[in-house]
Amino acid sequence: MVSETFDVIVVGGGHNGLTTAGYIAKAGKSVLVLEGKPYFGGGVATKEVTVPGFKHDLHSSAHLGILINPLIANDELQLKSKYGLEYIRPNAAYATTFTDGSTLIGYNDLERTLDNIASTCSRRDADAYYKLYQESSAFVPMATAQMFVPPPPYGAFIALLDQGAEGRNILHELENSPLGILNERFESDKLKIHMMRLLTEHFVDPEARGEGGALFMYPAFIEKYGLQTPRGGSGALVDSMVRQLKDHGADLRTDSTVVKVLTSKGRAVGVRLADGAEFFAKEAVVGQIHPFNLPKMLDEGILEDQTRYEIDRAETAPFCCVTAHYALDKPPTYAHPDINHAWLHGLCPTSLADYKKVLFDVRNGYIPKIPSLGTISTHAVDPTRAPEGKSTFLVWRIMPFKLADGSSWSEHKAEVEEETLNLVDSFLPGLKASVIGKAFDTPDDIAAYSPTFQNGDVSGLASPLFQSQGHRPTPSLSQFTVPGVEDLYLSGVFMHPTAGGVCGGGRVTAVKLFDDKGWDFDKVTQ
Repeated sequence: MVSETFDVIVVGGGHNGLTTAGYIAKAGKSVLVLEGKPYFGGGVATKEVTVPGFKHDLHSSAHLGILINPLIANDELQLKSKYGLEYIRPNAAYATTFTDGSTLIGYNDLERTLDNIASTCSRRDADAYYKLYQESSAFVPMATAQMFVPPPPYGAFIALLDQGAEGRNILHELENSPLGILNERFESDKLKIHMMRLLTEHFVDPEARGEGGALFMYPAFIEKYGLQTPRGGSGALVDSMVRQLKDHGADLRTDSTVVKVLTSKGRAVGVRLADGAEFFAKEAVVGQIHPFNLPKMLDEGILEDQTRYEIDRAETAPFCCVTAHYALDKPPTYAHPDINHAWLHGLCPTSLADYKKVLFDVRNGYIPKIPSLGTISTHAVDPTRAPEGKSTFLVWRIMPFKLADGSSWSEHKAEVEEETLNLVDSFLPGLKASVIGKAFDTPDDIAAYSPTFQNGDVSGLASPLFQSQGHRPTPSLSQFTVPGVEDLYLSGVFMHPTAGGVCGGGRVTAVKLFDDKGWDFDKVTQ
């Protein structure tokens, strides 16, 4: 078997790895991307999993973080201008319908959002939301300036905030829990639930201290960017990346599972596949390798003791989810017409006590019985995903990864699948009768989908303050390199800045690699 050599080898063809590879290929370097699945994209994939002609986003669907990223904001790889990527911004980012029939909607128009809060909750809460939006908007420039470059040391980040009153106020929000922030500002249970459920989409525990940052930034981000989705499916982002890479001569291979990073004299020099094939890299190996998998990808004794110690302490999210994909013969009928044009739609209990009971059950290993679901219907926003007059429909429910009674998810799959459809039908009568195809995944199915989805956590790792910035995924790995292994770089959702969602964080890996190698990153992005 003849070995091949490239400038850089990228392990994994998820969107983060493809992002890193895209910058390297544009710089004129030879790049090999190796993906274990039959297709690229990882969690950013759109497939026909129910009925032919119905395109379903398997995991990610609503994009936000990547819209802020210069990758998209400045079209640095020409994904939009040259390679066919088109984002759709719905008229509303998200809506929540409660068990009493009322609805809250987060519009793209701030005034409409405030009017909706005033009519559904109170004018006081609408005014409080506007004040939070102003505070959020003031913090966002500082936050975004650090998002897509390697983070400063964690201590320096905290010290910077701790220098003055304004910074300490922001630090209070970051150290707080999302519910703590909401309780300080709002009276209405409905508004609190409406905002909390956006965080649970990313498996953030809204009652956990140190998780306040996500909620604090959301009002400004939602107002400026909304929640957007690629036309044709989330996987259209990856399709554009693949076209860009091929146009710059990259070698892209699927069905190629990497089982070992090869090292020599303290540096990464290549990889070995499951079939024994070996490939070599002259400059670097970039691995979408979850920290939990890093020890087995390297020969024994290579990882430093401190690095292993920190990996063992890293935490995944406190819950995960089940997902149901439906092909519908006709779109759902909503009580509020504007829900048709909101990308995310939550179906939730009316009282905060009931919503907290859902969270309590999930944290403690129980399947919640109180209805709390997230949904996406594509018919109005992106009709290209289904035949004319029909729709794809996605449902997810937060769930524990491990069940309290020790039973397996396979024992509950059929029951929870039926229960989920019945719950949706209770909010949207007639939906069940319009289902012509379906697919259902448990937390075990999700964990098996990708080695990044440890414990069913599609965010890679939990995102509290102590596991962010210069501590994400761990202090030793936060600079996108592996101590003791020169030329091995990390890319993935488990790295800064991402804590779930589609962020294009592989750009940060590229910035770090270019800087280390003395390559001109500015030239590539002009």
